[in-house]
Amino acid sequence: MQAVRSLFRTTQVVKNAPQVRNMSVVCIPTRNKVSKGEMITLSIGMVCGWLFIPGWVLVHMKDYRNKE
Repeated sequence: MQAVRSLFRTTQVVKNAPQVRNMSVVCIPTRNKVSKGEMITLSIGMVCGWLFIPGWVLVHMKDYRNKE
């Protein structure tokens, strides 16, 4: 009987606390366009940032394996 009461209370809590999402999406043209040079520079920086750590690990793989 206690399990039924506990389950009933749990379902009440779930029903009384619905998730609310407040999102607003505005589809308008940008106010300040990013130049192609700036876009290329930022893209190169992002790619270098993503590849730096995996590249470092691959270059130093022998050091990681041969630690004594």
